[in-house]
Amino acid sequence: MALAGDLSEFPLTDIIQLIQLSKQTGGVHLSGPCRGQTLEGWIYFRDGKIIGATSPGLDPLAALYAFFTLTAGPFRFDDQQRLAQPTISLSNELLIMEGVNRQDTWLRIEQALPSLDLVPRILINPTSSTAEIQLDPTEWRILTMVNGKNSVDAIVQRSGLGEFRTCEILTRLIEVGLVTVKAYLA
Repeated sequence: MALAGDLSEFPLTDIIQLIQLSKQTGGVHLSGPCRGQTLEGWIYFRDGKIIGATSPGLDPLAALYAFFTLTAGPFRFDDQQRLAQPTISLSNELLIMEGVNRQDTWLRIEQALPSLDLVPRILINPTSSTAEIQLDPTEWRILTMVNGKNSVDAIVQRSGLGEFRTCEILTRLIEVGLVTVKAYLA
């Protein structure tokens, strides 16, 4: 099956559904801009089902979900690409639903945190009363890393939660009025 194009004209959800309907085996190579960098890698299929994804520095699920944030860039299907051992076992439907959800969440995150160089700081007088704000232990852990010196990128690296989850928590802390961000001053 010859399948190639640009994600701006043929989104990832459509690619996955087409490969699933035609029960193809192989890989889709994707490349595109993602938060100021180029994201590149593969999504692997066996009989139309997603069985893995690879991108440098990301685990299989993180790579797959990151690909959903690409809105432009070339893609091509290669039926010779194989993955020896499946690394993803969820259904395509669940993966698409979570991928689309993350795509929407990234749009919200990018409004609050347009750059990983921003430096979050705790607001002295939060806009919400403390009785209204409830944080889980992971959110508290991220809040303790907010000191007016650590950039978002430094907090991502220290948290061990990955870029998506850390930025999601920081965005929530901004939205509830506990944290604000300023540009990094080197």
